[in-house]
Amino acid sequence: MFVLPLAERVIRRRLVSLGIASHYHDTPQGRIHYYETGGGDGPPLVILHGFGASGSSFGRVIALLRRRVGKIWVPEAPAHGFSTSANGRLTVDDAYAALTHFLDARLREPAILFGNSLGGAFAIRYALEQPARVRGMLLASPAGALLDAQDFAALTGSFRVRSLGQARDLLDRLYHEPPWYNRLLAPDILRRFALGPLRHCLESFRPEHMFTPDELAALQPPTLILWGRSERLLPSASLEFFRRAVPAHVRIEEPDEFGHCPYLDRPRAVADRIAAFVDELR
Repeated sequence: MFVLPLAERVIRRRLVSLGIASHYHDTPQGRIHYYETGGGDGPPLVILHGFGASGSSFGRVIALLRRRVGKIWVPEAPAHGFSTSANGRLTVDDAYAALTHFLDARLREPAILFGNSLGGAFAIRYALEQPARVRGMLLASPAGALLDAQDFAALTGSFRVRSLGQARDLLDRLYHEPPWYNRLLAPDILRRFALGPLRHCLESFRPEHMFTPDELAALQPPTLILWGRSERLLPSASLEFFRRAVPAHVRIEEPDEFGHCPYLDRPRAVADRIAAFVDELR
């Protein structure tokens, strides 16, 4: 019995018991699972997870936010969480196309996008392509910075796990304080990343997917980037690139005790920051 699939089912059951709906949306790239809740005043909020993560990993954040903001959608990319892939050779472009299909179908007013890691890169791409649909962006350790060949190879190499030790190392680098149970999750990470759609998705990632300074200079929505001082997955060159390339209205904060995935070990702090950002844009 693998731990992650069981944990995701338990989390989904708990979220549903709180009144958070679990739905599916069909796209050409696969059947997308998503969580939906809220519906009060304010712009809708869309949470976009990173590579290898899922909507369920934001479970505590969703539960904390459901009465503090308007409508919340948390879609899962193909081959992530409870979503399926239309074929066994998922690419980065497939994942983005599926999420774009979901957003285009759901959004009836400009939304606030929260994106972590690859989800942050997807949020930026969507804001560049469809700025009228984006009210604002809150990005936690977003991917997509233009890196030199050495940093790019090191970053993608971090996800090419071929042993339990490498899987454990990858998990530990996601946290401010790695939890003891990472050793129990390592077999799942090895299984997910070594074979199948996620491995194909990783191998499809190219330097051409990174943003150029000219692209980032065109960002229009109010944007806040959170780059935790405990970031250990993305190279420091990524943050420096964003500092140089983003327009003047983009704010960058470096919170203490935030790692690459702060929603995992600081969910209340992340929920509070999201709620505050949403309040700024009401």
